[in-house]
Amino acid sequence: MKIEKLLHKLQAFFDTEKHKKRQHIEELKRILLKLKKKERKITYILQQTDDDCLTKHYQTELEIIRVQRKKGIEVLQQLNERKKN
Repeated sequence: MKIEKLLHKLQAFFDTEKHKKRQHIEELKRILLKLKKKERKITYILQQTDDDCLTKHYQTELEIIRVQRKKGIEVLQQLNERKKN
C-alpha cells in the first residue's frame, strides 16, 4: 500500500511538470499570435503614413516587435524539441 501511494504521488508530480510545460507553450503561442497581429497592424499603418516622424516611430516599433517574435519563436522551437525528447 505504501509503495502504491508513493507511486501515485510521483506520477502526480511528473504530470504537474508536463502540465506546466504545456501551459507555458500555449501561453507563448498566444503571445506570438498577438505580436503577429500587432506587426501586421503597424505595417498597415506604416503604409498609410506620410509623416516622416511617424514613419520613423512605427519603423522602430516594428523592428522591436520583429526581434521579440524572433526570440519567441526560437524559445518555442527549443521547448518543442525538449518536449519531443
